[in-house]
Amino acid sequence: MHPFQKHYYEVVQRDLILSENTSTVATLPGPKKITLCLGGDSSDDSYVLSSLAALNIITGQKPLLTQQKLNQHRNSGFRNPFGGKLVLRRSVMYTFWYKLLFNVLPCIRQFEGLRAPAHENIYCFLLKDMFAFEELVPLFPYFEALGSLRCHFYFTTKNKSEVVAVGHGLQLCFLPAEK
Repeated sequence: MHPFQKHYYEVVQRDLILSENTSTVATLPGPKKITLCLGGDSSDDSYVLSSLAALNIITGQKPLLTQQKLNQHRNSGFRNPFGGKLVLRRSVMYTFWYKLLFNVLPCIRQFEGLRAPAHENIYCFLLKDMFAFEELVPLFPYFEALGSLRCHFYFTTKNKSEVVAVGHGLQLCFLPAEK
């Protein structure tokens, strides 16, 4: 078990039980999965391969090839690939989360913090600097054309305040919402 996962089960869940006044762990909000998407408008083979390779290097898992929607090319059965997608669950999710919080985000030069969540059970953000991941730096020529990494954190929550509570427990410190 990853230490960050152990932190969730031993510290965050106990804090949530006390603050939410809940008697069972099964009804507590928690992280469900992380989805990572990397790609762009280009269907060039080298761009698609570099997107897939970057996701593989960052997470250690094999990504799925994503393709254009059929409604763009309604009559043709041919769909052009344009990137990769990856879903992380269980211990791999906690490993990536820890890596993102303590290795990647501190390396971003103009990091302005994470905005408050906009949805009741999903937190999304873009990571524009792909070279904050140390593994990609030696391979710069292969990945210099890559776009932004879209990160989607899924929670088992019912409202935004629960997302904020779980996020703060897992070190996702959100900026206050602007009015």
